[in-house]
Amino acid sequence: MEKINLFEDALPPALFRRLGRAVRAIGTERMENMGTYSTTFWFPVGTKPANVVEESVSLLFTLVQPGPECIGMEWWLGRLKRGESLPFHTDRDRSLRKETGQIVHPLWSSILYLNRFPSSPTIVLEQVLSPDGNSWIPPKAECGQTLGAVPNHYVVFRGDLRHGVVAQDNGRPGNAQAAEAKKTDELRLTLLVNYWNRRPSPPNCRDYDGSIYPALQEGVRKHSIRSIAGEIGRVGKAV
Repeated sequence: MEKINLFEDALPPALFRRLGRAVRAIGTERMENMGTYSTTFWFPVGTKPANVVEESVSLLFTLVQPGPECIGMEWWLGRLKRGESLPFHTDRDRSLRKETGQIVHPLWSSILYLNRFPSSPTIVLEQVLSPDGNSWIPPKAECGQTLGAVPNHYVVFRGDLRHGVVAQDNGRPGNAQAAEAKKTDELRLTLLVNYWNRRPSPPNCRDYDGSIYPALQEGVRKHSIRSIAGEIGRVGKAV
């Protein structure tokens, strides 16, 4: 794959609808103090999904094809209020960084957009952290991509690239944006998936047992990644 990749119609429509309903049913659970971004779950390759997110990740895995070095996926839910940005950063093992200072990135980072939110695009820069973690290479990003929040679009990019969400209306929609605000959800909803060659450290990354986000367990189909790999041939158009 390229450094930055986009797949349209990533999930089958029925599964995408079930996923969206489940995430909306969660509401604002664990959103306080950006807790939605520090509550991540581990899904090993070859295991049966425990919820509709992991069922979706099983199919997304076959789109990405991260290779034999990938042993599992870390997933979490992205939820931002209208006008709320997400600072530029690189994905990493956050617990390991806090405990030891070591910086370890996933093989691939990815975002599945669950609803339309044109005022808050993702920007992925071709810029990485220096080995000491204190500066950026290059110091000023020379190129990158802006990716709109379009339902069932799936962006996959190299796990060490700097990225963030830039809210363009700052939470105060003007006349031109008022109509848009009525037509879209109040929360920008995404599913984030990192593909790893090692399991991220606890306590940030945990196993899903249903005690957090129980709504995700509704109607899950019990299939392993490998057993449903053939389904993805009908969806997931790369652009």
